[in-house]
Amino acid sequence: MVYIADGRYELPEDLHYSKFQHVYFNKDKKLVGLDQLGFAFLKKPYELRILVEDEVKLREPFAVVSTEQGITTLYSPVEGTIKSTNENALKDMENDTYSSGYILKMDKIFEIDPSLITGNNVEDWGNHEVKTLLKGTYSFKVIEIGDSATGKTAIKVRFTDDYFKKNLKTTLGVDFGSKEMKCMYQSHDALFSGSYQFTAKINVWDAAGQAHFEKIRGMYYRGAKGAILTYDVNNPVSFENLDKWVEELELNVGKRIPVILVGNKIDLEKKVSTEKAKQYAEKKNFQFIECSAKTGENVDDIFKKIAVEIYKREENLD
Repeated sequence: MVYIADGRYELPEDLHYSKFQHVYFNKDKKLVGLDQLGFAFLKKPYELRILVEDEVKLREPFAVVSTEQGITTLYSPVEGTIKSTNENALKDMENDTYSSGYILKMDKIFEIDPSLITGNNVEDWGNHEVKTLLKGTYSFKVIEIGDSATGKTAIKVRFTDDYFKKNLKTTLGVDFGSKEMKCMYQSHDALFSGSYQFTAKINVWDAAGQAHFEKIRGMYYRGAKGAILTYDVNNPVSFENLDKWVEELELNVGKRIPVILVGNKIDLEKKVSTEKAKQYAEKKNFQFIECSAKTGENVDDIFKKIAVEIYKREENLD
């Protein structure tokens, strides 16, 4: 038996677990159910509906669970015929998870998902999963890069203080601000219909864009978890200079961190088309969004997007 979180959760190492869904398969007793971590993730489920009767297909839906957050679809880790179903599984799922709390009792097994986790791999996987369950709070360093006067400081100030001043002073060296925000990541292939909720403290480092700060700017890349690459939609030159900033970013941190391409000042006349910027972002495999630091439009969405991308990278959810 593997004990997780000082014994709060139990994961028998002889069972087989789906990596993201926490659906288990007991090979000896031919039982399929939801493990203790999965039940805890659901947070007070109140209804179970079993979708299958005589047989179940591998990686296809076999049950849905209703919670206050919505409906979670569970996918089968096995393929085979069903001996019986347990409509009352929710009653025993928390305290008697691996015997009375099963959902399906199989008759014949034709195929088992080869990616299931078992044996010596259960403890490391369980400890990793419980971090999200019990903690869910992260601190991310995000660096803003791009030409001077593209509005990087204005974006930061709008995000951290919900404030805009037309004639902000040009950043000398680096500026810093932070804000905590609630975020959610929805995957197509994870538990709770793929929903992960977390709190992220975003520490924004606004690096000076002038060329004469290039030599000292490198130190501010250290420890960056994500980057916001900014251009001015009213200034084509700032867009043309993006490659220079990408090169500097890769020189300092490689290609290891997520990047959001941001077109600022959409409250002004647009001289860089949205389509052109989208094509650039797709080519570089960057996320893309346009915003206005002046009006606040889409500014919070920038930081939610980068927080989710960093979270996925940190938790190996890509």
